[in-house]
Amino acid sequence: MARSTSPPPVPRPAGPRQPGRAVRLEQAVARDGATCVWCGRAFGPAVPPTTEHVVPRVKGGPSWAENEVAACPRCNGERGHRGPVDWLEECERRGWCPDETRVAAALDALAEAIGRRGGQRRARPYLEAQRTRLGRRPARQGGGPRSVRAVERDSGTGGAGRVVGTVGSVWVHPVKSLAGRSVPEVDVGPAGLAGDRLYAVVDAATGERLRAKAAPQLAGLTAVGDPAADGDTIGRALGRAVRLERAAAPQVDVAAVHLVSRQARGRADAGEVPDGCSAEDPRANLVLELPDDDERGWVGREVRVGDCVLIVTRTPKHCLGVYAEVRTPGRVRVGDAVLLVG
Repeated sequence: MARSTSPPPVPRPAGPRQPGRAVRLEQAVARDGATCVWCGRAFGPAVPPTTEHVVPRVKGGPSWAENEVAACPRCNGERGHRGPVDWLEECERRGWCPDETRVAAALDALAEAIGRRGGQRRARPYLEAQRTRLGRRPARQGGGPRSVRAVERDSGTGGAGRVVGTVGSVWVHPVKSLAGRSVPEVDVGPAGLAGDRLYAVVDAATGERLRAKAAPQLAGLTAVGDPAADGDTIGRALGRAVRLERAAAPQVDVAAVHLVSRQARGRADAGEVPDGCSAEDPRANLVLELPDDDERGWVGREVRVGDCVLIVTRTPKHCLGVYAEVRTPGRVRVGDAVLLVG
């Protein structure tokens, strides 16, 4: 029996050795920031980071640092094998704020790495199709939060502005001095948020307006939006007859909009409270996620939140966060990017 005379296969040169997964995860967080690339949530004990392949492995995506970003466990698990552009658009439909800029940068970095190292024949056509599709995405027209890349593109500020975070929650207080309720989006006019502080509590016998300082029970009550029902609830809590008086515009004492970051609340809970302020939960309109910024340094600067432009006027004397006036009215949604200008 003749033996084969075929030469043995020539081994292909090995590519550069990649660091371990834990090291790659640390590198991704250090490179991109401590937020999930898909939903924008800040990483912490309750939201640990995980490595996420931008081009899925089933599509030939390699376990290279250039193909990995940091994502929360929820997004990593729910995405499955969906393509990056499909999942980015699904995140927007869910009301989250995916970082389109980071996704695009990862795709570009992977294309450059493949061109330099060679190989990855399965990944190449899929990668190029995703890059083309991402580049053709139109600017979003309402109906949901705008991605970081869209805000930077549509604002026209270029290097004059930077995205510093996202809107974590929006709060409207229908009755002045009562607790607020969370809403997914709101229109912001020159005088403040639509539906905010439109009603005041009035003593039915004396006509005196009641506030939380004189009637601390008010702060623990939440209005349901029915003036008659809310008046009955407030009256029972105070032990006297009251009525609700409607104003033509939001009844704000200092400024149209009160902003505070979740990080400032966390620092206050840990004992780091600005001079003269209270560590109590502030009755803010917009609660922001600011992983690397402090809103108290924004006085005198312009802030773009969703479709709205604000000018920060001052820090409160006895509360966390900052006060702002409305320069350009517009709609603000949970998940909208926050752009600091000037």
